[in-house]
Amino acid sequence: MNKVVVAGALSLTVLTGCAGNLNSHKVQATNGSSLEVATIFAPVDMNDNRYPDVKLREVTPAHSGAGMGLAVLTAALGGGIGGNSFDKDGYKGTSIDTMPEPTATYFGPKAELKIRDWLNKNGNGYAYKQPLFIAAAQWSLVYTDMSASNSNYDLTYRVKFYKRPEGGNMLSAYVVSECAPTRVTAPLNDWKASNYAKVTQETQMMMDACLLELDNQLPRLLKK
Repeated sequence: MNKVVVAGALSLTVLTGCAGNLNSHKVQATNGSSLEVATIFAPVDMNDNRYPDVKLREVTPAHSGAGMGLAVLTAALGGGIGGNSFDKDGYKGTSIDTMPEPTATYFGPKAELKIRDWLNKNGNGYAYKQPLFIAAAQWSLVYTDMSASNSNYDLTYRVKFYKRPEGGNMLSAYVVSECAPTRVTAPLNDWKASNYAKVTQETQMMMDACLLELDNQLPRLLKK
């Protein structure tokens, strides 16, 4: 299900995250319109106080023992652990090194084509002053049922889009859209076969769905 929310003001330093997190391009339309688009990993305070997944995260029932490996960063934010922090989706689990998070490589280039097409139709030669951020938030395989001896696993993908209003400043609220397609469930062996081929296939389908959601949200995000 896709959700649309409005976030509070954040500093640009927190938004763009650590070095190597920012992949920024200027999208230029033939009519002279332009927009800076940055593909990043979602900042912790924009991601329910959780680290974004930079690789596929696999969470087994063993990771649930005694709250092991929580994927939260509350201490750095000066706050306590949130009520959703003990959700199994929040466990650190195991990162699959051969499966880097695909938003920048698959979703980003396709998103820029969508944005360029929108600017050609609606930009009227306007050069946007505020960048649009595409933020990878979650990519995980998490066990479905802890009580099952051989549980299925749920594949989850989430991405966020946000931008300050034109004419805004560092204190202006971001308009944020989150795309979270319906999870896909299958046995773990099916997910892992042929170097996680099913994960790649299903994730690309999820990202394609989020491209449609981005297209739907561009009038809100790029309102002058």
